[in-house]
Amino acid sequence: MKFTKFFSLMLAAAMFAVGCESTSTPSPEPGPGGSTTTGAITLEASATAIELGETITFTVMQEGQDVTAAASIYETATFTVVENPYTPTTTGTFSFYATKGKESSEIITVTVMASVPELPADEFPESTKFNHRVLLVDNTGVNCGNCPRVMDGLEALAETDAHQHYSEACVHGGGYASPSSDKAYSDAAKIVDQYYRPNGYPNIQFNFRAGQGDIGNVTSFVNNNTRIINSLVKAEGADAGISASVSGDSSTVYVTIGVKAAVEQEYRATAWLLENNIYNPNQSGASKDSHRIHNHALRNIAGNYSRNDISGDSIGVISVGEVKEFTFELPIISTKWNVENMEVLIIISAPDANGRYEVVNTAVCPVNSTLEYEYL
Repeated sequence: MKFTKFFSLMLAAAMFAVGCESTSTPSPEPGPGGSTTTGAITLEASATAIELGETITFTVMQEGQDVTAAASIYETATFTVVENPYTPTTTGTFSFYATKGKESSEIITVTVMASVPELPADEFPESTKFNHRVLLVDNTGVNCGNCPRVMDGLEALAETDAHQHYSEACVHGGGYASPSSDKAYSDAAKIVDQYYRPNGYPNIQFNFRAGQGDIGNVTSFVNNNTRIINSLVKAEGADAGISASVSGDSSTVYVTIGVKAAVEQEYRATAWLLENNIYNPNQSGASKDSHRIHNHALRNIAGNYSRNDISGDSIGVISVGEVKEFTFELPIISTKWNVENMEVLIIISAPDANGRYEVVNTAVCPVNSTLEYEYL
């Protein structure tokens, strides 16, 4: 009995000792470059635009940690790994993404130019009070018999004080515009027309989501659209200001923009290439020669866009007073387009209350010109 009792006590003690030993989970083996960080990755470039001969340095971040040494950088056109830093050998727009283990980053773009347009100096670096211009889109076409009425309305609206609070684009891309009959038609305009889905022509739209405008006679057009513009404009100032420098020739237009925030939030940017003085001799419903001359016609769009989203490329979160620069390349894809008559419409957007991107400011800069921040 004593032996049995002694044996039982020894067995219990042994089990107690085993139960008190620490049981730790083995540490994960280091991955490539020694990184054990997990989670989604993001790819950043040292610049979104460089001059030919300059170098791009990439950084890969994962959960706030720099994991560049553990990642691979790929050029999307060839799906081949590139060196980091990387020196392009030709001009153009290049796309890249990064991988680390099973994680892949979103695609980023870098524009390589013969020379990068430089932004004008900021005369009031401490100010964040910017004039607000909404986006006015005229969905139109050469075969639209009622569209000259809206052309008259737009001409009259441009003579009012409301003109300082909107930027205009004319979209020849719907059912009343075609490549064969409408000299202001473009494939980009077709996509934008599909985005707005007009229920008829002519059709006026404000911003990306603010709804339709008036298409009545000149008096109605001016009065009602002025009221809409005034309801959309922030009298105390836009969320962000825009500066720009635009250069171009018969093959390509290059745009450098500066976005200066008055409200800290994430912003997106896009650039629309517009052309003026396009003569359409067969404009339906024309009663005077000015009806045959089309201005602000959309030719091309820089960056990402589709029939479901025309907000453009992310430029990240910008804090109050901070300036972020972004560069776009806009190819002139037709010999019938005249660069001397072109301008660039810059559209900046941010998430609305529902998380959808909506226009917060616009600006227009002619080709081979610069644009300063438009302060109040």
